[in-house]
Amino acid sequence: MAITSKEINLLQLDQELGGQGLCADLNDPKKKLIVPADNSTVTEDELKAAIAAHVAQPTDAQITQLNREQGLAKLKELGFTDDQISALLNG
Repeated sequence: MAITSKEINLLQLDQELGGQGLCADLNDPKKKLIVPADNSTVTEDELKAAIAAHVAQPTDAQITQLNREQGLAKLKELGFTDDQISALLNG
């Protein structure tokens, strides 16, 4: 078991540890609890070392959300109204 406040991409971290499966409670950003899945051979020391070395990459959903937010901000910066933006998005 490991507890961290570090930004974690759970799928990425699992792959970094060999893809044996991880379970996590990420509800408290200051106390993210991560444990190897049942039948995993990952040790607590390996898990802690992997978390320490982990640099979370954004997920596809996070990238999509960021691109959307940046696009909407740019449209507003160009003077589009909320109604115009809504019409553009809803076709």
